[in-house]
Amino acid sequence: MTPEKESEERRTLVVDDHEISGKHAVTALRQRSGIVRWARTASEALVLALHWQPHTIVLDLNLPDQSGLEVLGQIFKGWPVERPAPNVVVLTGEGSGLPEGELAFFPISRFLVKPVSGQRLREAAGLVRANVINENGLVDINAELPKLFRNELQRRLPELDSSLSVLDRDHAIAILHQLIASAAMSGERDLESALRTLDGLCRNEANADEIARDYHAFLESAREFIARERPRPGP
Repeated sequence: MTPEKESEERRTLVVDDHEISGKHAVTALRQRSGIVRWARTASEALVLALHWQPHTIVLDLNLPDQSGLEVLGQIFKGWPVERPAPNVVVLTGEGSGLPEGELAFFPISRFLVKPVSGQRLREAAGLVRANVINENGLVDINAELPKLFRNELQRRLPELDSSLSVLDRDHAIAILHQLIASAAMSGERDLESALRTLDGLCRNEANADEIARDYHAFLESAREFIARERPRPGP
């Protein structure tokens, strides 16, 4: 696509370091004409926003290198005065809390709590029902979500185990925050419930025995899920 053609298209920037929710958002927003790009870090988001100048920014507040609000402040500080400000949609985890005092400084149009359906996300981004939407791609990503969740679970379990073993509650909460969203989006309600219980124990500073008891119950269910979904070896 030429720069002239791209400049005519509606541009949307998704900023989210979480693979599952980021991929879901990008796929949902691509169900209409326009261009969607994905930044996984605050530094990448800043470069893309100021050089590409999207019409809409879908922003996760929890990023690995900087808070979403900090990068949003930098984007607005460097935004060209001659261009209309972008429409900003903020994504947040249910337990992350919203710093209302800081949010008041930004023209944010919508706040959405993960997990978010594709239709709600499109509506928040200004894609009303009048827009032409092709749902085929969304069906594909929904079918892929359990596989993505299984891979994420296998990758993050050792890290979660290590954090809980030394009662590093902050690190454990950060991991649980993403796993809860993944479980919910994948439709794994039992695992989601177990993860929320662990998250609550960490936030309420439960003792090591309480956390260990519920963690081992969750771990058994998680291993069953991983084994159930694991592809069978060939003949």
